[in-house]
Amino acid sequence: MSGPSTRRRALSFSFLATGAIAGCGPSQTYRSGSVPAPAEEPAPAQSVPALAGRLLFMADADLQLWERGATRRLTRDRISRQPVWSPDGKKIAHIKIDVSSSELWVMDADGSQPRQLTDNYSKIVTKNNWAFRPRWWPDGSRLLFLSEAKTNDLMIWQVQPDGRNLRPYVTIPDFEGGLDMPSVSPDAKRLLAVSYRTPGVTSQVFSYALPSGPWRQLTEHPEGAYDATWSPDGTRFAYTVRAKGRHDVWVASADGASAQGLTDAGACRAPCWSPDGQQIAYVSGEGGAFDVWVAPAAGGAKRQVTKGLNVDAVSGLSWTR
Repeated sequence: MSGPSTRRRALSFSFLATGAIAGCGPSQTYRSGSVPAPAEEPAPAQSVPALAGRLLFMADADLQLWERGATRRLTRDRISRQPVWSPDGKKIAHIKIDVSSSELWVMDADGSQPRQLTDNYSKIVTKNNWAFRPRWWPDGSRLLFLSEAKTNDLMIWQVQPDGRNLRPYVTIPDFEGGLDMPSVSPDAKRLLAVSYRTPGVTSQVFSYALPSGPWRQLTEHPEGAYDATWSPDGTRFAYTVRAKGRHDVWVASADGASAQGLTDAGACRAPCWSPDGQQIAYVSGEGGAFDVWVAPAAGGAKRQVTKGLNVDAVSGLSWTR
């Protein structure tokens, strides 16, 4: 992530470009309400059974489901990104990207019954908008996501799973770099978000007391922190630290204290807690390609979960039972 410039377009360009570097493959243009034809199924890559539950991630330009040591493709449109489980594991929120816009979608856990929740595409390019980083409310009643529909910078919006009550939720003054990567605590009393409002224009992790603040800065890493996500019990959060060209996963208590590094490979990001809070999955390039790894949340031996899948680190991971 970089500091603010013209965040309305620069951040979205950064998302697409980074996704390509991480092995997203070619994207494909779509229009609102349409889903492109399926892509051909590639030869399956190796997976190693190493954990319980179901993992969502993006690889080979489509959303993938990892379960019981095997990987299955859920989308075939090559434009789906950033999948996240609903709290009950029955729905998946994600985005679909176009050349200069993206839309928020929800589908069933098996990939069926897709529903588009936003309408950001316009034939007039300057009127296009983006939707990024969907996150479910703890009870599944609504979704938070990023949009710049009424601002220059990306802010946090909300919408119900049926598409109703679409509106801004949490904003900061425009032209301060905007917000990124929202995460709601299990008790729905605190919001984690990445902001660029610090000296030197680095991204740091902040908490926001719901519903109306205040903001509190939780990290102070000189080169920035990002990818913040609450633990299932809300007592800790995991995040990624950028330092000297390296990126590694860290864990801290809810107030930002007792921060400790979890990984040291230098190419790790996108932490994701196991449903019981005992493990953290993440994407690492340690094996020469971006794959899913897992480590005890308290620290300890790391295990590789997938092999040769070239997982998209920008789209991240989501773990449910």
